[in-house]
Amino acid sequence: MAIAPTPSVNLEAFDRITVVYDRDDDIVVFHLDGPRPAITEAVDDSWYLRVADDVVVGMELHGLRRAFLSTPFYASLFRPAIHELEQAGGRALIEGPLVAEGSTNELPMNSRLVLLLVGQALAKYEALRQREFADAGRALLGS
Repeated sequence: MAIAPTPSVNLEAFDRITVVYDRDDDIVVFHLDGPRPAITEAVDDSWYLRVADDVVVGMELHGLRRAFLSTPFYASLFRPAIHELEQAGGRALIEGPLVAEGSTNELPMNSRLVLLLVGQALAKYEALRQREFADAGRALLGS
């Protein structure tokens, strides 16, 4: 039984970021080097990786206000990126949809945040896949 590889992220090729926040659905989407067709891999309750050709090309976080901004640890990480997003998007987070696109130099806080989150998501994804693989092995062996 083969297990699919954990997707990779090419940090050296990543030079642009697009951030889209949908207030009505409370979802933030990070696109690395622009939106493109990809599959969505569930990582955790609110975490989703966007993957194309085994490479992470983005990330979705569902429940930004509910799940992340209500947690002190994540709120402290998100605050500088949200301020930057509001400045680039020209409106406050609570006012409606926000879209910001720029180079990693133009959106440095969002770029750093997405790299941290993608790293954390990949670790969660790998642990999830290993558990699934172990559970499948046990089921095949009848234990």
